[in-house]
Amino acid sequence: MQIPAIWDSFEAEEEPMNSEAAHYNRPEPDKKEAVKEVQRLLAAGGAEAAFFLLTQIADPADDFVLQSRYAAWWKKMPAEALGLQPVRIAIAASSTVSHFIEVLRFWLARAGLAAEIFTAEYGTIPQTILNPSSALYAFRPDITMIFTNYRDVPFDLAPDSGPAEIERKRKDSVEQAAALWQILRRQGGCHIIQNNADLPASRVFGNYEVELPASRLHFLRRFNADLAGAAGPGVTIFDLDYLSSLFGKQRWHDSRYWHHSKHAFALDATGLVAHRAAQLIAAIRGLAGKCLVLDLDNTLWGGVIADDGLEGIELGSGVNGEAYVEFQQYLLELKRRGIVLAVCSKNEEATARLPFQQHPDMRIRLEDIAVFKANWQNKADNIREIARVLNLGLDSLVFVDDNPAERELVRQYLPMVRVLELGTDPAGYIYELDRQAYFETISFSREDTARNEYYRADAGRAEYQRQFSDLSDYLQSLEMRAAAAELDAFNLPRAAQLINKSNQFHLTTTRYSEGQLREKIADPDFCCRCFTLEDKFGSSGLIAAVILQRQGGDTLYIDTWVMSCRVLGRGMEEFVGREIAALAETLGMRYVLGKYIPTKKNHLVADLYPHLGFDRWGQDGGAALWRLDLTKGLPYYTTCITKLDRPLAGQVNE
Repeated sequence: MQIPAIWDSFEAEEEPMNSEAAHYNRPEPDKKEAVKEVQRLLAAGGAEAAFFLLTQIADPADDFVLQSRYAAWWKKMPAEALGLQPVRIAIAASSTVSHFIEVLRFWLARAGLAAEIFTAEYGTIPQTILNPSSALYAFRPDITMIFTNYRDVPFDLAPDSGPAEIERKRKDSVEQAAALWQILRRQGGCHIIQNNADLPASRVFGNYEVELPASRLHFLRRFNADLAGAAGPGVTIFDLDYLSSLFGKQRWHDSRYWHHSKHAFALDATGLVAHRAAQLIAAIRGLAGKCLVLDLDNTLWGGVIADDGLEGIELGSGVNGEAYVEFQQYLLELKRRGIVLAVCSKNEEATARLPFQQHPDMRIRLEDIAVFKANWQNKADNIREIARVLNLGLDSLVFVDDNPAERELVRQYLPMVRVLELGTDPAGYIYELDRQAYFETISFSREDTARNEYYRADAGRAEYQRQFSDLSDYLQSLEMRAAAAELDAFNLPRAAQLINKSNQFHLTTTRYSEGQLREKIADPDFCCRCFTLEDKFGSSGLIAAVILQRQGGDTLYIDTWVMSCRVLGRGMEEFVGREIAALAETLGMRYVLGKYIPTKKNHLVADLYPHLGFDRWGQDGGAALWRLDLTKGLPYYTTCITKLDRPLAGQVNE
């Protein structure tokens, strides 16, 4: 269906201003001039510069006219020249989504993805999924979005309906959705995104709908909770109801466009929905942010610690002081769910550390910071060093600084780092960080809670290494111990995270959901292993995973081999290689076959197989094949890591 003709003549305001940006004193770019510059760069063939500028001026809150322009300019840019990760997305919807899809492509590109999108026929969700010969399955998507709205949840309850009838109808609705997921997972093997019900703004019983089980709102709220509970591995719930509330229920539900052209939500909400969907898809593809790099003065507290002293900074009392405390508390919650915190400040280090050590209202402490950089070097160089110490890609970092000049410097010299635009009001810091959804995730494991400590220990190792001139002496002194284990229900969530988030040490670029990994664990032709590591500084947790497949009776094929970059160069590559070879011999295999698919980010493992004694075996498209001949005996790899025959401390299945 087409967008109503009324929009054909609609013009955006000359200088649109996001109301929230104005409220929190966040400066908006001059979009009128920026738009002219994007057009000029495109005309001159400067696609990369045009794209970078476009990503800086685009805002999810921009109206539909601007969103459409972003999408149109994106279509003129060569995706292959921008180094974006390809992704195949299928969308099956019960409403009109043609306008949304083009905007979604742009926001996916901004998140680092070049999307090829297939759209099923409007209103044919069950038919498309149930038909094994449908075009959706021929498309072979990586991700399928099932795009529904509250009208798709049957509701015909009488106000006096009893609990049993209400429960049965709600259960039936959830089971219908879950049945489609199961078929889609079996037939297509893709990750599924299913949005929940965006609760309507109208209420028959008014406020009493909160209490009446047979009211529509009460029913849909329970339905949404049950739907989330039914979403197992390989299925992610897209919280459309949250987005409708964020946008504003009365603006979100525009009956004119539903009845006229079956638009499920207001056109001006398109940017918000596309942005959040893109960030969720990026998280599924391993592109979410991993580390938050924080300035200090006027970012974690008000004032300048070197000038105002411990007693003079704003923290804890007063309007601004309370806002800074609340912001710190939010950052701590991010840390507890697995986001690494680092500090990058222009300050004398001892002075910068003082509030962390002595201020009574400071919520973040030094032990919460993985890397602490306080000096007078430029912040771009310090951020590079933080990334190096943490062994993270620069595109995994998010930079937060109140100073516009520092933000601009980092943007210019490190365009891959995500830079948060802040206003001058600290009460808006949480809002600005949260609205960008840089840290979307689709899972949570116990190891996430300890991730900051892992990286902090890594920084300690890096400092400790400076005492040694000989690498082997350093590695020997670490007293490293590793354990190998089969993938099981306990370690599966972390292994799935590692497989889906790893980009640098990832030889085949495979992405498997927890559900797909469970299928491989149950398949006798597959052997799935994970590895943990600890040393004198503490545990590094689960840091490697391999998926091995028996082929032809004499070959063990390395389908997937991923490893955390935090442990590179410490002998873990050799340790895992030795375990793979030993397992192949135990299984009676004569050969181990490996594949290397080069990407923009995994060049550091280009020589891994020849380093481990594999011989070049051939080519498979753009991939190189390498084979280890076990008939010549097991290879010998030098490593300073001791193998344990028991799980490491903290890794046992409770």
